[in-house]
Amino acid sequence: MKPALAAARSVAVINHLTVHPRVAFTLSELSAELRVSPASLSAVLRALTDTGYLLRHPRLKTYSLGPALVAVGHSAAMSHPVVELARPEMAALAELASECVGSAVVGDEIIILAVEGGVSAVTRELRVGQRLPLIPPYGPVFLAWSSRDRVDQWLSRVPAEGDGLRPALERTLAVVRDRGYAVVLENDQVAAVQALADQSAREPWNEELRDRLRAAIPEQADEYSIDEIDEKEEYAVSIIAAPVFGVDSSVVYALTLQGFTRLSGSEVIAIGNRLAMTCRVLTRSLGGRMPVPVEAASK
Repeated sequence: MKPALAAARSVAVINHLTVHPRVAFTLSELSAELRVSPASLSAVLRALTDTGYLLRHPRLKTYSLGPALVAVGHSAAMSHPVVELARPEMAALAELASECVGSAVVGDEIIILAVEGGVSAVTRELRVGQRLPLIPPYGPVFLAWSSRDRVDQWLSRVPAEGDGLRPALERTLAVVRDRGYAVVLENDQVAAVQALADQSAREPWNEELRDRLRAAIPEQADEYSIDEIDEKEEYAVSIIAAPVFGVDSSVVYALTLQGFTRLSGSEVIAIGNRLAMTCRVLTRSLGGRMPVPVEAASK
């Protein structure tokens, strides 16, 4: 069932401004970027302004996020304490790379909820509020401990011509489960998809660009992650990610380190283990539970 048009447009406006929190937009700019006619968008903006979700500058006639969303954000933070709980740990972890990113899964998307650290020449242009499609190979730390149905649903998002990638994806999930963290390599395919994701962060309204991103993501799957790490080898690492578990042993948050120079295998293992340990501490602080190992559950 599709949401009501006005509701969908309201969500689109708030999502767009969330990704651009320091920018104010005129009606015509929002109309162009969201591809909604000014006449249709005007009533939506008026309703959001009247309820305090947006602010309208009296002279410039621009729109920005309103104070009512501060209350919404405060309540949301209370409902999802992991975001604020993780911030000090994320700042410390960011010193191992350039940035530490906190994310969660909402529906069939990964949403960026926090970013700590500094930008370097090798970091991605991720923004709080940005959404990425949960299409394989994206999201192994969210899926590695999931039910068979959930994994099958994730795998079903691989295009039909990519069916041969499924064994590799299943192997990746098993490795992440065993290791406790995911390691993604930097290569031309990963760099191309990251460039599309960066552009999508700047143009979240661009559906054609989103379609290109969805089509390109599975193309990374062949050489996306490391199955075996040789301590003496050197690796071009893109990201290292680990999960935080909730009270029902499901993954409620993921911490991702990005912005590495080349790392030795021993460095990859050391950083991955520290990240995974931090996530286990956060799990315990939340009252979460680590999932039962597959071997133990089968006995």
